[in-house]
Amino acid sequence: MDIAKTNILGNSGLGVFALSTESFSIVPFSVKESTLKIIADTLNVKVIQTTIANSVLVGTMAVGNSNVLFVPENIKEKEYNVLDENVSDQVKIVELSSKYTALGNLIVLNDKGAIVSEMLEKPAQKQIQDELNLEITVGNLLGSPLVGSLAMSTNRGALVHPLLSEEEIKEIATILRVKADVCTINRGIPYPRVGILANTRGAVIGSDSTGPESMRVFEVLLTP
Repeated sequence: MDIAKTNILGNSGLGVFALSTESFSIVPFSVKESTLKIIADTLNVKVIQTTIANSVLVGTMAVGNSNVLFVPENIKEKEYNVLDENVSDQVKIVELSSKYTALGNLIVLNDKGAIVSEMLEKPAQKQIQDELNLEITVGNLLGSPLVGSLAMSTNRGALVHPLLSEEEIKEIATILRVKADVCTINRGIPYPRVGILANTRGAVIGSDSTGPESMRVFEVLLTP
């Protein structure tokens, strides 16, 4: 298990531009070859390059786990085809029926559970439940519906906004069935997902991150 630092398109906000699961990472075009190699080698994944709905903000627009990749309904056909041709056969690509497109800000999930924003419409919540075949919890965190910006999770651990209460942190750990703890990234930014790409094999964090931030990521996401 390894941890590395990099940036995407000159920005340390890795999770805004990309997403990673146990088997693949999706990043926008024009990312440096050296960065692609860092992501592929550190996480031991296949790296797929595409936009989502003509946006380079891939990590903001899509979210997934080992079995399902949720994308917005306004994804372009050519983008869908790129994903369909490159993710493994066990991953189902699902166009979520919602007026909201920034799915990465509205869903936190791993292979064990999911937290879904109360902002999403009831039919969209049911669609998520049906596709994941997992117990999902609908709600907010820190009084905000943007649950995906306040927490991120792998199958080993979850990192959350430092202002979350102990009760919320325990609830997140219970829902996702992993250990959970607070974290900042990129020199004090309190939104963990913004600066982290991770799975159970490694983590890639924003190049602005400090030593203590790197250690917290390692302890929570990579230590058994």
